Amino acid sequence: MPHLEAQSGIQWHYDIEGEGDHLLFIHGWGVDKRIWRQQSKFFSQYYKVMTVDLPGHGKSSWEKVELDVMVTDLKFLLESRQFNDMAIVGSSLGGLVALKLYEIFPECIARMIFVGSMPKFSKSEDYPHGLDVEKMRKLGSQLQSDYPSVVNVFFRSLFTRQERQTRRFKWLQKFRQTDDVPMRQALSDYLDILEKEDLREVLKKVRVPVQFINGREDEICNKETVAFLKELSPGSRFDFFEQCGHFPFLSKPHEFNQVMADFLGGATL
Repeated sequence: MPHLEAQSGIQWHYDIEGEGDHLLFIHGWGVDKRIWRQQSKFFSQYYKVMTVDLPGHGKSSWEKVELDVMVTDLKFLLESRQFNDMAIVGSSLGGLVALKLYEIFPECIARMIFVGSMPKFSKSEDYPHGLDVEKMRKLGSQLQSDYPSVVNVFFRSLFTRQERQTRRFKWLQKFRQTDDVPMRQALSDYLDILEKEDLREVLKKVRVPVQFINGREDEICNKETVAFLKELSPGSRFDFFEQCGHFPFLSKPHEFNQVMADFLGGATL
């Protein structure tokens, strides 16, 4: 379980499996790199796969830094492991991190896959999508008084009623009991990042192949948001999973892997 200390002072925890072209997975808010277990197990047969714990999650430490500092750290980690010309997969917040990495270091990215993600997560006068700012701030205040149960409730809310009744979801609940609890201050600070970052113009300028993968019943990246993404990134590929919420790769891992493999080319189930 290797670590690397970056210039910010953050100790980044990561894993690398397999050989071949480079494939990076970045998780979202409140989870850690183990959420990609079914993807790293499959794709490491065909690719050199890296999964990372975002700062303040899993075994990575936390320092309060801006998103551009964080991705500069991440670039340092990637360079230190000679990880380049990669396909990058970002779930939710992880997609925002990936897009910021592209903005600053576009030369290192060959393809991008966004899962339940968008270039701006907070609603504003000119952007009716994403999350209500007052609700985001309320979630931040709840972290101070009812932690970590509020994280577990939020995680559960990202799945549909049908998903929560499956064996797969029950297994996920057991699996999460062994997770390292994310750092409370880190989660609060990430909500600030999600509120203020606006990378719509960056997405417009992406010049590598892009895939968006969404659950049809995702309440965060919903159908209206997806319609906006199609306008913003008209050359991108869009794939959907029926009766799925925010994490289709958890609910339907084999089907998700096939859709992603088809976009990447080469790997088949």
